[in-house]
Amino acid sequence: MKKLIALLLASILLLAAAPALAWDPVGITTGGTAGTYYPLGGEIAALWMKHIKDLDVSVQSSGGSKDNIIKINNGEAELGTVQNDVMYYAYQGDKDFFNGEVIDSFVAIGSLYPELVQVVVAADSDIKTIEDLKGKKVSVGAVGSGVYFNAVQLLEMAGLTLDDIQPQYLSFDESSTSFQNRQLDAFFITAGLPNPAIMDVASRQEVRLIGLTDDQMKALQEKYSFYVPIEVEAETYKGMKEPVSVPSMNAVLICNKDLPEELVYEMTKVLFENKDEMTHAKKAFISAEYAVGGIPVPFHPGAEKYFKEIGLLK
Repeated sequence: MKKLIALLLASILLLAAAPALAWDPVGITTGGTAGTYYPLGGEIAALWMKHIKDLDVSVQSSGGSKDNIIKINNGEAELGTVQNDVMYYAYQGDKDFFNGEVIDSFVAIGSLYPELVQVVVAADSDIKTIEDLKGKKVSVGAVGSGVYFNAVQLLEMAGLTLDDIQPQYLSFDESSTSFQNRQLDAFFITAGLPNPAIMDVASRQEVRLIGLTDDQMKALQEKYSFYVPIEVEAETYKGMKEPVSVPSMNAVLICNKDLPEELVYEMTKVLFENKDEMTHAKKAFISAEYAVGGIPVPFHPGAEKYFKEIGLLK
């Protein structure tokens, strides 16, 4: 009997010493409610909570990529979705985008899908090129969003600055509403295809996208190497009669570098091995193979462990 009691006591002590896999609540910061980041972030959070025991994830709307990096840096969220160009600027302490401040408190989990810089005009508009935006009322995205940075860069490629247009700093849904109310001549949106805000506009009036020529794309890439040309097919949005070539980047899932390795490992594994349970159209792009490309910052050790485990990283 004494031996049995001793064994039971030893078992209890071992269980007490074992680490409990209970996680603190975490938040994922995304984008505007009319964009792709917000609903996709909601589905990713739901997937994690379904498959990772005792994990609670809240989803936050935000101003976009730069705003998400700042929120993670300030401890207002633990995870976020950002464009790969903006995360590169944060690590470099780019003077134009982060006022020279290096922000490296976050690391990557993986790329999710391509994001296209879409410049929307009415199908019957006389705006045919980026140069034609001069003097026009143009939404360049919410302050702090990746859209804003892309708008500045495309304008620069065309020899323009914000001073050459009448800039409006609007979110996706605000841009959609203002355009429908004829308060805008054009608006920038950086997102996957098709974008809900643009689809909403196109359901009421025909639209088209402004494409870049081969020479314009080359000039853009010479200064900003993260851009990749993607062809948008005709009829992607109602009113588009011809395909156009537009620049794109990667949307990337990031997290605070201090998140536990085991938690991020489980998050990475669950996302890439259960993505078929999602309903969002972007799940077609989500894969471990796609995830390891276009990452200009370090991976989180938990994500790196998973990608090494399946042979995608050495």
